[in-house]
Amino acid sequence: MKAWLVNSNKKPENNGSHCFEYMIRQNKVAAYYEAKTQIDQIHAQDLVLLYHKQCGVIAVGFIVKEFTQPDYELGKIEHWADVNWIWKATFNDKKNPVNAIDYKYIGINMLMPTVVNITGQLNHKLLLEEISKRQIYM
Repeated sequence: MKAWLVNSNKKPENNGSHCFEYMIRQNKVAAYYEAKTQIDQIHAQDLVLLYHKQCGVIAVGFIVKEFTQPDYELGKIEHWADVNWIWKATFNDKKNPVNAIDYKYIGINMLMPTVVNITGQLNHKLLLEEISKRQIYM
C-alpha cells in the first residue's frame, strides 16, 4: 500500500474552482488534461489524501478501484480512481473547509505535481490523531 497526495485542482480551465466538491461527492480523485495520467499510478487499497490549495487536506480515503480507460469521451480529458472516504472536512456556506488538516503537521513537505507519492513522508499516527480531532458525530 502506498500513500498519495492529490491536489484538488483550482484551475477554472480544469473543471472549475469547485472540483474538490465533485471529487468528494462522487467518491473519486481525478486529474485533468496534461496531468490526467498521474492518477494511473494509484492502485486499489492505496491511501489517498485530497489536498485543497491554501487550505490543507480536506479528505482521506482508500482507493477501491483504480482507473481503467472508459468507453466514452470523458477519459480523454479526465482520469480518476474511485475512493472510499474515511474522513471529509466540514465546509462553511462559502465552501471553505473549517477543519482541514495541515499537511506539514503530518509530515508532508512536497505538494507538486498534481499527484505526489507521500509514502515515505506521511506520519500515519499523526494523520489518525488529526482525523480523530476533526470527526463530527451526528
